[in-house]
Amino acid sequence: MVIGRRLLIITLFQILSLASFVSSEGIIYDGAMDSPMTPRFVTRARTFKVISGENLLLPCEVSNLGSSVLVWRKGSNLISAGHHLITSDKRFLLQSFNLQLRSAKITDQGDYTCQIGDGSLGDLIHTVEILIPPNLQIIPPDNQVTAKQGGSVLFECQANGNPVPIVQWSKKEGILPSGLQVESGSTLSLNDLQRQHAGTYQCTASNGIGQPATSDVKLQVLYPPEVHVVRSWYNTGDSLEVKLSCLVNADPPAEVLWYQNSFPLQPTDKRSITSSGTTSTLTIRNVQFSDFGNYSCVVLNSIGKDKKYVEISGKPGVAEIISPGFSNPNNYRLTWNVQSVFPIVEAKILYRRLLINTTYHHHDQWHDTIVRPNEVSFNSESTERLQQYQLNGLIADSVYECLVQTKSQYGYSELSNLHQWFTSRVGREIENGGFRLSPFFSTNLLFAVFIIYKFVHRY
Repeated sequence: MVIGRRLLIITLFQILSLASFVSSEGIIYDGAMDSPMTPRFVTRARTFKVISGENLLLPCEVSNLGSSVLVWRKGSNLISAGHHLITSDKRFLLQSFNLQLRSAKITDQGDYTCQIGDGSLGDLIHTVEILIPPNLQIIPPDNQVTAKQGGSVLFECQANGNPVPIVQWSKKEGILPSGLQVESGSTLSLNDLQRQHAGTYQCTASNGIGQPATSDVKLQVLYPPEVHVVRSWYNTGDSLEVKLSCLVNADPPAEVLWYQNSFPLQPTDKRSITSSGTTSTLTIRNVQFSDFGNYSCVVLNSIGKDKKYVEISGKPGVAEIISPGFSNPNNYRLTWNVQSVFPIVEAKILYRRLLINTTYHHHDQWHDTIVRPNEVSFNSESTERLQQYQLNGLIADSVYECLVQTKSQYGYSELSNLHQWFTSRVGREIENGGFRLSPFFSTNLLFAVFIIYKFVHRY
Protein backbone atom coordinates (compact mmCIF):
# COMPACT_ATOMS: atom_id res chain seq x y z
CA MET A 1 0.00 0.00 0.00
CA VAL A 2 2.86 2.37 0.92
CA ILE A 3 4.71 1.49 -2.33
CA GLY A 4 1.54 2.18 -4.33
CA ARG A 5 1.12 5.61 -2.72
CA ARG A 6 4.75 6.49 -3.45
CA LEU A 7 4.29 5.49 -7.12
CA LEU A 8 1.20 7.66 -7.26
CA ILE A 9 3.08 10.66 -5.82
CA ILE A 10 5.98 10.13 -8.29
CA THR A 11 3.56 9.89 -11.20
CA LEU A 12 1.72 13.05 -10.11
CA PHE A 13 4.96 15.01 -9.86
CA GLN A 14 6.05 13.75 -13.24
CA ILE A 15 2.85 15.13 -14.66
CA LEU A 16 3.34 18.39 -12.73
CA SER A 17 6.92 18.72 -14.02
CA LEU A 18 5.84 19.06 -17.64
CA ALA A 19 6.79 22.54 -18.87
CA SER A 20 3.85 22.73 -21.29
CA PHE A 21 0.27 21.58 -21.68
CA VAL A 22 -1.43 19.89 -24.65
CA SER A 23 -4.90 20.96 -25.69
CA SER A 24 -7.66 18.53 -26.71
CA GLU A 25 -6.87 19.39 -30.28
CA GLY A 26 -3.25 18.39 -29.72
CA ILE A 27 -1.99 21.95 -29.77
CA ILE A 28 0.85 22.59 -27.36
CA TYR A 29 0.64 25.75 -25.22
CA ASP A 30 3.68 26.99 -23.43
CA GLY A 31 3.17 27.28 -19.63
CA ALA A 32 4.06 30.95 -19.60
CA MET A 33 1.28 31.75 -22.06
CA ASP A 34 -2.29 32.56 -21.10
CA SER A 35 -5.32 31.29 -23.00
CA PRO A 36 -9.05 31.21 -22.49
CA MET A 37 -8.65 27.70 -21.09
CA THR A 38 -5.79 28.47 -18.69
CA PRO A 39 -6.65 27.50 -15.04
CA ARG A 40 -6.98 30.42 -12.67
CA PHE A 41 -7.87 30.95 -9.06
CA VAL A 42 -11.36 32.17 -8.21
CA THR A 43 -10.64 32.34 -4.45
CA ARG A 44 -8.64 35.27 -3.13
CA ALA A 45 -5.87 34.99 -0.57
CA ARG A 46 -6.99 35.69 2.98
CA THR A 47 -5.83 35.70 6.58
CA PHE A 48 -7.81 33.34 8.79
CA LYS A 49 -7.94 33.72 12.57
CA VAL A 50 -9.18 30.67 14.43
CA ILE A 51 -9.36 29.90 18.12
CA SER A 52 -7.27 27.00 19.27
CA GLY A 53 -9.33 23.80 19.25
CA GLU A 54 -11.80 24.97 16.60
CA ASN A 55 -12.11 23.79 12.98
CA LEU A 56 -11.01 25.75 9.90
CA LEU A 57 -11.85 25.49 6.19
CA LEU A 58 -9.32 26.92 3.71
CA PRO A 59 -11.02 27.56 0.34
CA CYS A 60 -9.36 27.05 -3.05
CA GLU A 61 -11.74 27.35 -5.99
CA VAL A 62 -10.18 27.18 -9.50
CA SER A 63 -11.78 27.72 -12.90
CA ASN A 64 -10.64 25.83 -16.03
CA LEU A 65 -8.67 23.35 -13.99
CA GLY A 66 -8.85 20.78 -16.75
CA SER A 67 -6.36 18.00 -16.26
CA SER A 68 -4.20 20.11 -13.94
CA VAL A 69 -3.64 18.96 -10.40
CA LEU A 70 -4.16 21.08 -7.26
CA VAL A 71 -1.58 20.72 -4.54
CA TRP A 72 -1.86 21.87 -0.89
CA ARG A 73 1.21 22.41 1.18
CA LYS A 74 2.33 24.21 4.30
CA GLY A 75 5.77 25.64 3.79
CA SER A 76 7.72 22.83 2.12
CA ASN A 77 5.52 20.10 3.61
CA LEU A 78 3.10 18.50 1.15
CA ILE A 79 -0.44 18.02 2.44
CA SER A 80 -2.39 16.84 -0.63
CA ALA A 81 -2.16 16.35 -4.40
CA GLY A 82 -5.37 16.26 -6.35
CA HIS A 83 -7.95 14.35 -4.34
CA HIS A 84 -5.36 12.47 -2.34
CA LEU A 85 -4.07 13.39 1.13
CA ILE A 86 -0.33 12.95 1.43
CA THR A 87 0.10 13.98 5.07
CA SER A 88 -0.31 11.48 7.87
CA ASP A 89 -2.03 14.11 10.07
CA LYS A 90 -5.59 12.81 10.38
CA ARG A 91 -6.92 16.27 11.20
CA PHE A 92 -6.74 17.29 7.52
CA LEU A 93 -9.63 16.54 5.16
CA LEU A 94 -10.41 17.53 1.58
CA GLN A 95 -13.79 18.93 0.65
CA SER A 96 -13.62 19.13 -3.13
CA PHE A 97 -10.38 21.15 -3.38
CA ASN A 98 -10.93 23.01 -0.11
CA LEU A 99 -8.74 22.00 2.80
CA GLN A 100 -10.33 21.43 6.21
CA LEU A 101 -8.31 21.50 9.42
CA ARG A 102 -9.90 20.13 12.58
CA SER A 103 -8.96 20.99 16.19
CA ALA A 104 -6.47 23.68 15.27
CA LYS A 105 -3.45 24.12 17.52
CA ILE A 106 -0.63 26.62 17.79
CA THR A 107 1.73 24.59 15.55
CA ASP A 108 -0.80 24.92 12.70
CA GLN A 109 -0.11 28.63 12.47
CA GLY A 110 1.56 29.76 9.23
CA ASP A 111 1.08 30.05 5.44
CA TYR A 112 -0.92 27.43 3.50
CA THR A 113 -0.40 27.30 -0.30
CA CYS A 114 -2.88 26.03 -2.85
CA GLN A 115 -0.85 25.44 -6.03
CA ILE A 116 -1.84 24.57 -9.60
CA GLY A 117 0.50 21.94 -10.97
CA ASP A 118 4.12 22.84 -10.43
CA GLY A 119 3.22 26.41 -9.47
CA SER A 120 4.03 27.99 -12.82
CA LEU A 121 0.41 29.09 -13.12
CA GLY A 122 0.48 30.75 -9.70
CA ASP A 123 -0.09 30.09 -6.01
CA LEU A 124 -2.92 30.96 -3.64
CA ILE A 125 -1.50 31.59 -0.18
CA HIS A 126 -3.72 31.73 2.92
CA THR A 127 -2.26 32.87 6.24
CA VAL A 128 -3.55 31.12 9.37
CA GLU A 129 -3.25 32.72 12.80
CA ILE A 130 -4.17 30.60 15.82
CA LEU A 131 -5.89 32.57 18.61
CA ILE A 132 -5.24 31.21 22.09
CA PRO A 133 -7.33 32.10 25.15
CA PRO A 134 -5.26 33.46 28.04
CA ASN A 135 -3.67 31.25 30.64
CA LEU A 136 -1.54 32.32 33.56
CA GLN A 137 0.58 31.28 36.48
CA ILE A 138 1.15 33.26 39.67
CA ILE A 139 4.57 33.32 41.29
CA PRO A 140 4.99 32.17 44.01
CA PRO A 141 3.23 29.03 42.73
CA ASP A 142 1.88 27.86 46.12
CA ASN A 143 -0.58 30.80 46.13
CA GLN A 144 0.29 31.68 49.75
CA VAL A 145 2.67 34.38 50.98
CA THR A 146 3.49 35.29 54.58
CA ALA A 147 5.25 38.55 55.52
CA LYS A 148 5.75 40.70 58.61
CA GLN A 149 4.21 44.11 59.16
CA GLY A 150 6.45 46.78 57.63
CA GLY A 151 7.93 44.33 55.12
CA SER A 152 7.34 44.03 51.38
CA VAL A 153 6.25 41.37 48.87
CA LEU A 154 6.34 41.03 45.08
CA PHE A 155 3.71 39.06 43.16
CA GLU A 156 4.27 38.06 39.53
CA CYS A 157 1.67 36.88 37.05
CA GLN A 158 3.05 35.10 33.96
CA ALA A 159 0.37 35.16 31.26
CA ASN A 160 0.35 33.58 27.79
CA GLY A 161 -2.06 33.67 24.87
CA ASN A 162 -2.56 35.10 21.42
CA PRO A 163 -3.03 38.05 21.22
CA VAL A 164 -0.76 38.86 24.17
CA PRO A 165 -3.05 39.16 27.23
CA ILE A 166 -3.54 42.29 29.33
CA VAL A 167 -2.72 41.53 32.98
CA GLN A 168 -4.47 43.28 35.89
CA TRP A 169 -4.37 42.97 39.68
CA SER A 170 -7.17 43.49 42.19
CA LYS A 171 -7.96 42.67 45.83
CA LYS A 172 -11.02 40.58 46.57
CA GLU A 173 -11.82 42.20 49.91
CA GLY A 174 -11.60 45.81 48.69
CA ILE A 175 -9.15 48.23 47.17
CA LEU A 176 -5.43 47.69 46.67
CA PRO A 177 -2.94 49.24 49.14
CA SER A 178 -2.30 51.94 46.51
CA GLY A 179 -5.91 53.05 46.86
CA LEU A 180 -6.82 51.84 43.36
CA GLN A 181 -9.39 49.23 42.46
CA VAL A 182 -7.20 47.77 39.70
CA GLU A 183 -3.53 47.97 38.71
CA SER A 184 -2.14 46.82 35.34
CA GLY A 185 1.12 44.97 34.83
CA SER A 186 2.59 41.53 35.25
CA THR A 187 3.96 42.34 38.73
CA LEU A 188 2.40 43.80 41.89
CA SER A 189 4.74 45.26 44.51
CA LEU A 190 3.47 45.89 48.06
CA ASN A 191 5.68 47.85 50.47
CA ASP A 192 5.42 48.86 54.14
CA LEU A 193 2.84 46.15 54.76
CA GLN A 194 0.13 46.75 57.35
CA ARG A 195 -2.35 44.28 58.77
CA GLN A 196 -5.19 45.66 56.64
CA HIS A 197 -3.19 44.69 53.54
CA ALA A 198 -3.73 41.01 54.32
CA GLY A 199 -6.20 39.20 52.08
CA THR A 200 -6.60 37.58 48.69
CA TYR A 201 -5.11 39.25 45.63
CA GLN A 202 -6.32 38.23 42.17
CA CYS A 203 -4.51 38.30 38.84
CA THR A 204 -6.69 38.51 35.71
CA ALA A 205 -5.41 37.98 32.16
CA SER A 206 -7.65 38.81 29.18
CA ASN A 207 -7.12 39.11 25.43
CA GLY A 208 -10.66 39.03 24.07
CA ILE A 209 -10.46 35.32 23.26
CA GLY A 210 -12.68 33.16 25.42
CA GLN A 211 -13.07 33.94 29.10
CA PRO A 212 -10.44 35.86 31.10
CA ALA A 213 -8.10 33.67 33.15
CA THR A 214 -7.83 34.33 36.88
CA SER A 215 -5.69 33.08 39.72
CA ASP A 216 -5.45 34.06 43.39
CA VAL A 217 -2.66 34.50 45.91
CA LYS A 218 -3.33 34.92 49.63
CA LEU A 219 -1.23 37.33 51.67
CA GLN A 220 -0.86 36.84 55.40
CA VAL A 221 0.62 39.78 57.32
CA LEU A 222 2.08 38.96 60.72
CA TYR A 223 1.79 41.83 63.21
CA PRO A 224 2.00 42.43 66.97
CA PRO A 225 -1.22 42.41 68.98
CA GLU A 226 -3.54 45.41 69.07
CA VAL A 227 -5.99 45.52 71.96
CA HIS A 228 -8.93 47.84 72.55
CA VAL A 229 -11.22 47.86 75.58
CA VAL A 230 -14.97 48.10 75.11
CA ARG A 231 -15.13 50.46 78.12
CA SER A 232 -12.28 51.84 80.21
CA TRP A 233 -14.42 52.36 83.33
CA TYR A 234 -17.17 50.36 85.02
CA ASN A 235 -19.28 51.58 87.89
CA THR A 236 -20.83 48.82 89.96
CA GLY A 237 -21.97 47.94 93.45
CA ASP A 238 -21.99 45.14 96.00
CA SER A 239 -23.34 41.73 94.95
CA LEU A 240 -23.61 42.76 91.30
CA GLU A 241 -21.94 41.24 88.25
CA VAL A 242 -19.61 43.05 85.87
CA LYS A 243 -18.14 41.99 82.51
CA LEU A 244 -14.85 43.51 81.31
CA SER A 245 -14.16 43.00 77.60
CA CYS A 246 -11.19 43.68 75.35
CA LEU A 247 -11.02 43.30 71.57
CA VAL A 248 -7.84 41.65 70.28
CA ASN A 249 -6.37 41.72 66.79
CA ALA A 250 -3.18 39.75 66.21
CA ASP A 251 -1.54 37.46 63.69
CA PRO A 252 -0.29 34.99 64.74
CA PRO A 253 -3.06 34.64 67.35
CA ALA A 254 -2.24 36.20 70.71
CA GLU A 255 -2.43 34.89 74.25
CA VAL A 256 -4.67 37.02 76.50
CA LEU A 257 -3.87 37.53 80.19
CA TRP A 258 -5.92 39.48 82.74
CA TYR A 259 -4.42 41.28 85.76
CA GLN A 260 -5.84 43.10 88.77
CA ASN A 261 -3.51 45.75 90.15
CA SER A 262 -0.56 43.96 88.46
CA PHE A 263 -1.51 40.54 89.89
CA PRO A 264 -2.37 37.81 87.35
CA LEU A 265 -5.92 36.46 87.50
CA GLN A 266 -6.98 32.86 87.16
CA PRO A 267 -10.54 31.52 86.74
CA THR A 268 -12.33 30.78 90.02
CA ASP A 269 -15.91 30.23 91.18
CA LYS A 270 -16.19 34.00 91.48
CA ARG A 271 -14.67 34.98 88.12
CA SER A 272 -14.34 33.47 84.66
CA ILE A 273 -12.40 34.29 81.52
CA THR A 274 -13.97 33.47 78.16
CA SER A 275 -13.09 34.11 74.52
CA SER A 276 -15.39 34.54 71.53
CA GLY A 277 -13.85 35.46 68.20
CA THR A 278 -11.59 38.44 68.85
CA THR A 279 -13.19 39.30 72.22
CA SER A 280 -11.85 38.23 75.62
CA THR A 281 -14.21 38.77 78.56
CA LEU A 282 -13.48 38.77 82.28
CA THR A 283 -16.68 38.20 84.28
CA ILE A 284 -16.70 39.01 88.00
CA ARG A 285 -19.71 37.84 90.00
CA ASN A 286 -20.91 39.06 93.39
CA VAL A 287 -18.71 42.17 93.26
CA GLN A 288 -17.22 43.26 96.57
CA PHE A 289 -15.20 46.29 97.60
CA SER A 290 -12.03 44.19 97.19
CA ASP A 291 -12.85 43.81 93.49
CA PHE A 292 -12.55 47.55 92.90
CA GLY A 293 -9.35 48.67 91.24
CA ASN A 294 -7.41 48.73 87.99
CA TYR A 295 -7.53 45.76 85.64
CA SER A 296 -5.33 45.23 82.61
CA CYS A 297 -5.85 43.14 79.50
CA VAL A 298 -2.43 42.01 78.25
CA VAL A 299 -2.06 40.32 74.86
CA LEU A 300 1.14 38.89 73.38
CA ASN A 301 2.33 36.83 70.41
CA SER A 302 5.69 36.07 68.80
CA ILE A 303 5.80 39.56 67.20
CA GLY A 304 5.10 41.70 70.27
CA LYS A 305 2.54 42.63 72.94
CA ASP A 306 0.00 45.29 73.91
CA LYS A 307 -1.90 46.30 77.04
CA LYS A 308 -5.01 48.29 77.94
CA TYR A 309 -6.48 49.23 81.32
CA VAL A 310 -10.01 49.00 82.74
CA GLU A 311 -11.19 50.35 86.08
CA ILE A 312 -13.92 48.97 88.31
CA SER A 313 -15.06 51.55 90.80
CA GLY A 314 -17.88 52.56 93.08
CA LYS A 315 -17.13 56.20 92.30
CA PRO A 316 -19.47 58.03 89.93
CA GLY A 317 -18.66 58.47 86.29
CA VAL A 318 -17.74 61.80 84.73
CA ALA A 319 -20.71 64.14 84.70
CA GLU A 320 -22.03 65.30 81.32
CA ILE A 321 -23.44 68.83 81.54
CA ILE A 322 -26.51 69.21 79.31
CA SER A 323 -27.71 72.71 80.31
CA PRO A 324 -28.49 75.23 77.54
CA GLY A 325 -26.02 77.91 76.42
CA PHE A 326 -28.14 80.86 77.63
CA SER A 327 -29.63 81.64 81.02
CA ASN A 328 -31.69 84.24 82.83
CA PRO A 329 -29.84 87.39 83.96
CA ASN A 330 -29.10 86.30 87.56
CA ASN A 331 -29.64 82.53 87.81
CA TYR A 332 -28.86 79.38 85.86
CA ARG A 333 -30.28 75.90 86.18
CA LEU A 334 -27.25 73.61 85.82
CA THR A 335 -28.26 70.12 84.63
CA TRP A 336 -26.10 67.05 84.15
CA ASN A 337 -26.19 63.28 83.64
CA VAL A 338 -23.95 61.04 85.69
CA GLN A 339 -23.62 57.26 85.85
CA SER A 340 -23.50 55.88 89.38
CA VAL A 341 -24.84 52.73 91.00
CA PHE A 342 -24.64 54.41 94.38
CA PRO A 343 -26.53 57.61 95.27
CA ILE A 344 -24.78 60.93 94.81
CA VAL A 345 -24.20 62.38 98.23
CA GLU A 346 -22.85 65.72 97.08
CA ALA A 347 -21.56 67.64 94.08
CA LYS A 348 -18.75 70.15 93.77
CA ILE A 349 -19.45 72.99 91.34
CA LEU A 350 -16.68 75.31 90.21
CA TYR A 351 -17.80 78.32 88.18
CA ARG A 352 -16.39 81.70 87.20
CA ARG A 353 -17.18 84.71 85.10
CA LEU A 354 -15.21 85.60 81.96
CA LEU A 355 -14.49 89.32 81.81
CA ILE A 356 -14.89 90.21 78.14
CA ASN A 357 -15.01 93.41 76.12
CA THR A 358 -14.29 94.18 72.47
CA THR A 359 -10.51 94.12 72.89
CA TYR A 360 -9.64 91.54 75.55
CA HIS A 361 -10.94 88.90 77.93
CA HIS A 362 -9.66 87.29 81.12
CA HIS A 363 -10.99 85.03 83.85
CA ASP A 364 -12.46 85.95 87.20
CA GLN A 365 -11.77 83.88 90.35
CA TRP A 366 -13.32 80.40 90.62
CA HIS A 367 -16.34 80.01 92.92
CA ASP A 368 -16.02 76.61 94.59
CA THR A 369 -19.26 75.39 96.11
CA ILE A 370 -20.32 72.00 97.48
CA VAL A 371 -24.04 71.31 97.08
CA ARG A 372 -26.64 68.59 97.46
CA PRO A 373 -28.06 68.28 93.92
CA ASN A 374 -31.67 67.56 93.08
CA GLU A 375 -32.08 64.17 91.41
CA VAL A 376 -34.68 64.38 88.65
CA SER A 377 -34.57 60.72 87.60
CA PHE A 378 -32.61 57.46 87.99
CA ASN A 379 -32.43 54.68 85.37
CA SER A 380 -31.72 51.48 87.30
CA GLU A 381 -30.84 49.61 84.13
CA SER A 382 -28.19 52.05 82.86
CA THR A 383 -27.48 53.48 86.38
CA GLU A 384 -27.70 56.96 84.84
CA ARG A 385 -28.87 59.81 87.07
CA LEU A 386 -30.26 63.14 85.86
CA GLN A 387 -29.46 65.90 88.35
CA GLN A 388 -29.88 69.65 88.70
CA TYR A 389 -28.76 72.58 90.79
CA GLN A 390 -29.61 76.27 90.40
CA LEU A 391 -26.82 78.82 90.55
CA ASN A 392 -27.97 82.21 91.85
CA GLY A 393 -26.38 85.64 92.18
CA LEU A 394 -25.03 85.74 88.65
CA ILE A 395 -24.21 88.97 86.85
CA ALA A 396 -26.39 89.79 83.85
CA ASP A 397 -25.04 90.15 80.34
CA SER A 398 -21.97 87.99 81.06
CA VAL A 399 -20.19 84.83 80.04
CA TYR A 400 -19.71 82.06 82.63
CA GLU A 401 -17.99 78.68 82.62
CA CYS A 402 -18.17 75.79 85.06
CA LEU A 403 -17.01 72.29 86.02
CA VAL A 404 -18.93 69.62 87.95
CA GLN A 405 -17.60 66.82 90.12
CA THR A 406 -19.95 64.35 91.83
CA LYS A 407 -19.39 62.14 94.88
CA SER A 408 -20.77 58.82 96.08
CA GLN A 409 -19.93 56.89 99.23
CA TYR A 410 -16.76 55.69 97.45
CA GLY A 411 -15.43 59.11 96.58
CA TYR A 412 -15.40 61.85 93.97
CA SER A 413 -15.54 61.34 90.21
CA GLU A 414 -13.23 62.99 87.73
CA LEU A 415 -14.00 66.60 86.70
CA SER A 416 -16.51 67.12 83.90
CA ASN A 417 -15.68 68.87 80.66
CA LEU A 418 -15.72 72.68 80.78
CA HIS A 419 -19.19 74.12 80.10
CA GLN A 420 -19.90 77.75 79.12
CA TRP A 421 -23.06 79.86 78.89
CA PHE A 422 -24.35 83.46 78.57
CA THR A 423 -26.49 85.33 81.05
CA SER A 424 -29.00 87.59 79.33
CA ARG A 425 -29.48 91.32 79.91
CA VAL A 426 -31.68 92.52 82.74
CA GLY A 427 -35.31 92.31 81.72
CA ARG A 428 -34.69 89.56 79.14
CA GLU A 429 -35.73 86.24 80.63
CA ILE A 430 -34.52 83.11 78.82
CA GLU A 431 -36.78 80.07 78.83
CA ASN A 432 -35.34 76.72 79.83
CA GLY A 433 -34.23 74.55 76.94
CA GLY A 434 -32.74 77.43 74.96
CA PHE A 435 -29.73 77.28 72.68
CA ARG A 436 -26.99 74.98 73.99
CA LEU A 437 -23.28 75.43 73.35
CA SER A 438 -20.97 72.52 72.89
CA PRO A 439 -18.84 71.89 76.00
CA PHE A 440 -15.82 72.09 73.70
CA PHE A 441 -16.65 75.65 72.62
CA SER A 442 -13.35 77.55 72.54
CA THR A 443 -13.02 80.76 74.56
CA ASN A 444 -12.10 82.73 71.43
CA LEU A 445 -15.20 81.57 69.61
CA LEU A 446 -17.32 82.22 72.68
CA PHE A 447 -15.86 85.73 72.85
CA ALA A 448 -16.84 86.38 69.22
CA VAL A 449 -20.37 85.02 69.70
CA PHE A 450 -20.78 87.05 72.88
CA ILE A 451 -19.78 90.30 71.14
CA ILE A 452 -22.30 89.58 68.35
CA TYR A 453 -24.94 88.71 70.93
CA LYS A 454 -24.40 91.98 72.78
CA PHE A 455 -24.46 93.96 69.55
CA VAL A 456 -27.75 92.37 68.39
CA HIS A 457 -29.48 92.85 71.76
CA ARG A 458 -28.30 96.46 72.16
CA TYR A 459 -31.08 97.71 69.93
